[in-house]
Amino acid sequence: MKRTLFHWSRLALLLSLALFAGTAHAAVPTKAIARGEKFLVDLYDPELRLLPEFRGSKTFWLYHDNYLAAKLLAEPQPKLAAEIQRSLVRHGATNSGKIEILFGEAAQSLPFRTYVLTNVAVVAGKTIRTEIVTEQGLKGWEEYADLLLLAAFAQATNAPLEARAHFQRAAALWDGRGFHDRVLAKQNPEQKRYATYKLALYLLAADRLSQPAPHVAEVRQQLLALQNEAGGWITDYTPEGRPVGQANVETTCLALLALKTNFK
Repeated sequence: MKRTLFHWSRLALLLSLALFAGTAHAAVPTKAIARGEKFLVDLYDPELRLLPEFRGSKTFWLYHDNYLAAKLLAEPQPKLAAEIQRSLVRHGATNSGKIEILFGEAAQSLPFRTYVLTNVAVVAGKTIRTEIVTEQGLKGWEEYADLLLLAAFAQATNAPLEARAHFQRAAALWDGRGFHDRVLAKQNPEQKRYATYKLALYLLAADRLSQPAPHVAEVRQQLLALQNEAGGWITDYTPEGRPVGQANVETTCLALLALKTNFK
């Protein structure tokens, strides 16, 4: 009788684990990802063969927006992604020196340098812009959560101890709602806004380091809550979690990349 009870208890445990695994798999936000990809596709401008910064915008960013869009759409929309990539090349945009860190394509990721936002062309009243890196070092970058996370990502292989230190420093900026770094500290207390894309970078860096990280579940939940009805991710949110601003290409791409990575 004892063996029978043990047998059934063991079977019940195995069934529970199987159900849990099935639930975890079902939790993969496939619908959210599909809606996000559709949001990007719907923004495509066939004349410029690029995506505008957000719906209705007359500004088209080569880096980071369209570089990221080409990466995120490469699998679901390969032809569209190829058109975007060709547009980047046509406009002479081959790098920005920063966002490429996420794909191992940055020629010189560190040390961080200052960046300049510049106009590339104006076509039919639409402005094409991009970000370029300069040779001037960027001082005080350790006070920004996004740069700490990018540094952690960049050093994950060659300098894992330094990478982990950068990540822990970024994690320490989490205040239960978002990352309270220098940007937030300089804002009016009554008008504080957390940046959504920093949530995505945190998830990406946590995955890249392949080690347990605090706050991942909270960060993921907050990120999922910031997708709008059209499928894009809103740029900012209040301490109460209320979305503020537009759903734009860069934020949506980073959110999609993080969700695909964390639920793989």
